[in-house]
Order: sequence, then structure tokens, then C-alpha cells
Amino acid sequence: MASRKARRFAYGVAPLLCLLFSTPAYATAIGVFNWSEYTQEECDAGLCGAFFFVGNFSTDPDISLGALGDTFFNVSVGLQTDGGPRSLLLGDIAPGESSQSIDDLFGTTIATAGLTLTFGLPGSIQLLDEFGNGVTGLTAPGSLLIDYAAPEPPAPVPEPSTLLLLIGGLSVLPHARRSRLQRLAVGPRHPEA
Repeated sequence: MASRKARRFAYGVAPLLCLLFSTPAYATAIGVFNWSEYTQEECDAGLCGAFFFVGNFSTDPDISLGALGDTFFNVSVGLQTDGGPRSLLLGDIAPGESSQSIDDLFGTTIATAGLTLTFGLPGSIQLLDEFGNGVTGLTAPGSLLIDYAAPEPPAPVPEPSTLLLLIGGLSVLPHARRSRLQRLAVGPRHPEA
């Protein structure tokens, strides 16, 4: 008898518990951020020091957002250097495109390089290292993924009247079933003539 009551309670509460859960955020790589150094041959040709590269592959259907991809707006690289903070503006980068810094950084000691940009979709942007860890920027030549996480959809919140009707309806079910079983046990009633 007690187990039947426990099952009834579980069946009645299960739909309410489903209302409390929401889906996790969707995250995917949408671009790449690189810090490289010109080779000695390039330096002999007049290009020396560090340079920074940002690529936007947000519309790639196989590894990114596909049709939802968008332009990276106001892309800039923030440097902490031996001469103080410095900003390299890369402008807007359309999907499938890339941009590289052209500033002369020869002889500049760079401690860190961070990236800022605006992405058209709501959500958050973070940089990921090769192990998938979130980082704030590069501290040496290397590469980071630009990762986008969509916001979690808001959980549907039923109106109080809907929730009360649901609770009321669920609480009536055990009584209705019990009444039906009692009627079947007694047998059909025959009207007296």
C-alpha cells in the first residue's frame, strides 16, 4: 500500500520536476588568435618583431556555427609591453576572412597579448588554449581558439494559475482512480422500476 502511494506521488511530482531543468549552453570555436614572430629573412626585408593574426571561421558549417556565424566587430589586440599598454586595431573581420597587425613591434618586449572583439550574437566569447582551458590572452608566441557560448534559453515559467491547475489535476487522479475501482468492485447500478 505504501509503495503504491510512493509511486503515485512520484508520478505526480515528475512533471513538476521537469519544469526545473534547462539545457546547457552551446559552445563552439568561431575563430583563431595567433601571436607570431617574423623570420630573420622577413626581418632582412624590413618586417621585424611580433605580429598578431585573427581569423574568423564562424560560418564554417563543419566546425563552427554555419549560417549563424557573423562578423567580428572592433577587433583589437591589447598588449602589455615594457613601454606600457598598447592597442593594435585590426578593425572588422567578416566570416571567412582574417586580419593581421602591421604595427612595427621590433625591439618591444611583450608580456601579454589579449583580444577584444564584438560578436553579433548574444552570448559570451572566451579564449581557449590547446587543452581547452579558458585563458585571458597569450604570454608568448602561440595560438588560441576564440570560443563562443550561446546563452542558456530562459526556462519556461508557467503562470501561477497553470501551475495550480496542474497540481490540482494531479492530486485528483488518485481519487478518481480509487472511485472507479470501487464502482467496478460493487458492480453496475440498476435503476429500480
